[in-house]
Amino acid sequence: MANPQVPVAAVCPLGDSPVQVVCPSCHQAVLTKVDHTSGLLTYLLCGGLFFCGFVLGCCLIPFCVDRLRDARHSCPTCKTVLGVYKRL
Repeated sequence: MANPQVPVAAVCPLGDSPVQVVCPSCHQAVLTKVDHTSGLLTYLLCGGLFFCGFVLGCCLIPFCVDRLRDARHSCPTCKTVLGVYKRL
């Protein structure tokens, strides 16, 4: 079984939403499970908002918006990470 921390190359392009793939680990056709994690774009926008004067918590908004975070696709059956869609 593959290590769940190491992304495995997916055949189809990944994005924000779940995609239908055949898992290379368990060989089942599944709809990927998407988890959003903070990435480079999230931290850059937070820093940019902080330096523009949005200090009182508004600079933390990028951490709450999934469209500004990276999307990690995994198999719902065997929990293997199938790939990560990075914003930057």
